[in-house]
Amino acid sequence: MFTTQYTVDIQNKSKRWGLVKVVLACASTLLALEPLAVAQSGPGDSQGGLAASIEGTWILSIHRVAQGITFSALQSFTAGGVTVATGTIDRTPPPPISPLYGSWRRAGDNTYVASICFFVFDAAGNALAMIKTPEAFQMVDDNNLTGSGTGFVCDINGDHCVNINSTITITGKRLIAQGPSN
Repeated sequence: MFTTQYTVDIQNKSKRWGLVKVVLACASTLLALEPLAVAQSGPGDSQGGLAASIEGTWILSIHRVAQGITFSALQSFTAGGVTVATGTIDRTPPPPISPLYGSWRRAGDNTYVASICFFVFDAAGNALAMIKTPEAFQMVDDNNLTGSGTGFVCDINGDHCVNINSTITITGKRLIAQGPSN
């Protein structure tokens, strides 16, 4: 068989292209896996590396300034911008109210705003109004926050809202996940 320098160069180029393909495949795999590694939680970080610092569930002390009432509540902030809450006085005194649902977003460095709403019902179970409370939160540190808000009464569609001068102040601590031995 007759071999030329040209045949040897083609064989060497084929080997190099094979090596380039392997390197590119490895690089593509690493690039695809990098976001997964970033989203993993670190030690003591139940929120994940890219989460907003308010995400999670908080044990709140809410003070209704005008009424002089202070009560406890749980409020959760999800990664999708949803907030849900319940309080120790949600069932008393009448009228009964619905669960509290709302949305939140980052407003600045360690500051967040939320709008949380619930329905008020009559004795027959008919919705009479929606109470909407815009809230502002400031992270004190990773596990403590402060905040404020004011109540508005709206129609059941969340429109035609009137300020009812129901100012609240909020202090809270993060609910930390613990195992059964804690």
